[in-house]
Amino acid sequence: MHKIHLFSYLLILAAVLSFATSCSENDGPDFPKRDYELNPKLTKTLHKRALYDEKVDDLLNLWVYQYVFEYNSVGPDMKTPVRLTGVITMNPAVYNREVEPKDLMLYNEFTTAKHGERTSEDEFQDLALYMNKLHNGIAISADLYGWTLTEDKPQAYCCTHITAQETMDCWDAAMEILKDLNYNVDGLPIYNVGYSSGALDAMAMQRYVDAYRPDIEFKATMVGGGPYDLEAIYKNYVETDTTGYICALPLMIVAYKETFNMPFDYKDIFKEPLASNIQPWILSKDYGTWDINGLIGTEKHISEVLTPEACNLNSPLSQMIIKKFRENSVCGTGQTWQPNTKTKYFVYHSTADSYITHEVGIEMADYLKSKGCDVTTDFKDDGDHVRNGILYFTAECLLIMAGQKFEIPEGTVIDY
Repeated sequence: MHKIHLFSYLLILAAVLSFATSCSENDGPDFPKRDYELNPKLTKTLHKRALYDEKVDDLLNLWVYQYVFEYNSVGPDMKTPVRLTGVITMNPAVYNREVEPKDLMLYNEFTTAKHGERTSEDEFQDLALYMNKLHNGIAISADLYGWTLTEDKPQAYCCTHITAQETMDCWDAAMEILKDLNYNVDGLPIYNVGYSSGALDAMAMQRYVDAYRPDIEFKATMVGGGPYDLEAIYKNYVETDTTGYICALPLMIVAYKETFNMPFDYKDIFKEPLASNIQPWILSKDYGTWDINGLIGTEKHISEVLTPEACNLNSPLSQMIIKKFRENSVCGTGQTWQPNTKTKYFVYHSTADSYITHEVGIEMADYLKSKGCDVTTDFKDDGDHVRNGILYFTAECLLIMAGQKFEIPEGTVIDY
């Protein structure tokens, strides 16, 4: 069995991806005011953030430019106009017009719970990895409802139809801005990428584009560790009475109650102390997911968090929640959408994932295959949820976009 330390692994990854080069810091073009406008305060900020520590940050060369913009979309009722924010990310070479962009990436952000965690604010380590010095692409990501300009509202977490509409509006706005800035993006291949809840959002975007946007065709949709069948996830948590991510189900249930005005009281579904602390722990957005896990109790079983009625999958309360989860799933009971068979699909899920069972990854892949799609899968022990996303999924996506393949030698253990 091979054993390497995380720092050494990142050095190897850096060598494989050839990140270790320098960056320029010239200002980019100005942007004229219009309906889709750049945020003048943040437009020309050059962000540099460490993935591991400053030395690794320098080695991986995590220098990116981000255009932060505002755009018109709709709220959770799918009709009330709202102003949301999105981000366009690129490396300095593309930003400064030294090279032409080679592709576009729709990046669907993973779970966030705290003020300042969206991609326009402080969550750009992963985007910096994707838009590294030698990958001359452009990434587009939506902050979504409940963040930045609408941060006083509950987030529509895992509400796929809403998320897809707001992300599509973000994409359209970004295309207008890039063209106004004279970036040549016509005809570029588009990659649709997401991990964890971002994987659910990525598949929701695939479904949306297939149904409503024949003008858009993803070259590849690459997803990992996603909760594609929310009904199955709920049932798995209850039936196994365990999860490695105790805040996941509360975050979903709170989002669904607030977003869809579901007629139950939090004390009907959650035990104390969570039942009396939804506002300070979750809705306030004062805590990140790891903090919320700690407040709820990381060693707790699902039955210690949910009431007996919520743990009874046949109860009226559970059936009400399951119905909404089913409506927002992208595979499982009742799904009929036909994915684009010209798109290539990459579905990854570690069998050691304690947050989300890999069985829903298999279910997602099987659904795509049943519709005649070209699907590449990887279901093996590649570490728990977070480690798999940071170390394996990101590298795989990068090398797929580069036309290569990344392999960790079998039996290798990455030691923190």
